[in-house]
Amino acid sequence: MANLNNRDIMQELKSLEAQVVHFKDLLGSESRSMAAEAKSRGSAAIDVASSKARNAASYARDEADSMASIAREHPAATSTALLTVGLVGGLIGYLLGNSMQPERTSRWRWN
Repeated sequence: MANLNNRDIMQELKSLEAQVVHFKDLLGSESRSMAAEAKSRGSAAIDVASSKARNAASYARDEADSMASIAREHPAATSTALLTVGLVGGLIGYLLGNSMQPERTSRWRWN
C-alpha cells in the first residue's frame, strides 16, 4: 500500500513538473511576442515623432528665412521695431522693479 502511494505521488509530481514546464514555455513565448509588439509600436512612434520634428524644423527655418529677407529689405523698419520692443521691455521691467517693495529687514533678530 505504501509502495502504491509513493508511485502515485511520484506520478503526480512528474505531472506537476510537466505542467510547470509547459506554463514556463507559454509565459516565455507570450513575453517574447509582447516585447516584439512593444518594439514595433515604439519604432512606429519614433518614426512619427521624427517626421514631425523634421517638419517643425523645416517650418522654423522657412520662417526665419522670410523674416531675414524682410529685415534685409526694410532695415529702418526693422531697427525701429527692435528699438521699440527694447524700450517697452525696459519700461515694463522698470515698472515691475519699482512696484515691488523690498522686504523690510531689521538689525535686531528675535529668536
